[in-house]
Amino acid sequence: MLTAVTLLSIFAYLIAAFLLSQRIGAPGSMRMRTRLLSVIALVTHLMVLANIFTETTFVKINLFTTLAIITWLISALNTARGDHPASMLLRPAIYALAALSLMLVTVVPAEVGRPFFMSPMFATHISLALIASSVLTLAALYGLQLLYVNRLLKTHNAKVVSERIPSLMSVEQYFFRLLTTGFVLLTLAIIVGFIYLDDLFARGQLHKTIFSLAAWLSFGSIVIIHYWRGLRGKIAVYYTLIASALLIMGYFGSRFVRDIIIG
Repeated sequence: MLTAVTLLSIFAYLIAAFLLSQRIGAPGSMRMRTRLLSVIALVTHLMVLANIFTETTFVKINLFTTLAIITWLISALNTARGDHPASMLLRPAIYALAALSLMLVTVVPAEVGRPFFMSPMFATHISLALIASSVLTLAALYGLQLLYVNRLLKTHNAKVVSERIPSLMSVEQYFFRLLTTGFVLLTLAIIVGFIYLDDLFARGQLHKTIFSLAAWLSFGSIVIIHYWRGLRGKIAVYYTLIASALLIMGYFGSRFVRDIIIG
């Protein structure tokens, strides 16, 4: 259902994204406006999620609700970095994605989806998985930015490489920091799942578990080889994008089939 709060959040995201895309190195008054819009967008987005959880009494989380949760977490993490050039460059795209997720939430009713019993351990598993997915998705976005900045630097275009473009080193450092954090969180989510959940290898969950484990192994390999052998640059980014694709297929693929096609 499209409420006034949802509409306000969508417009706040889109206007902030537009202003940020025009000029990152904007005057102080413009930055204050975009910060205010960012806060409004994040707060109202959280209100929309709280309303969904209240309506479904915490027993259903469908595909688009999950996407809205992840985009809120990504937006909050990105906004928390303030005016750092690497974060500012990604912010318009992240805000636009958050606005899109809220639009999609209005299309599919919150009641759609398989009900579940929200035990404390299941809530812990879901929370860790959602935060891990958000951090790893953000890492993938920084990986794409790494490729973009590297390409710009190779063109030696002084007009393009300006204060709007972050340093390659700072982007790469934050990329691996996010990758490591996301891998640790995903590891914890999988451990909790294996210890406390009984249906990880059930018929309806098997492909999700397999894809999640494949993604975990892929992310873990990247992190270990980076710290052990100094893996970096394009190869690390490409492997991260593959691992991210496995994670997306594992969760969103199964959710799409269950909530949209079958549901």
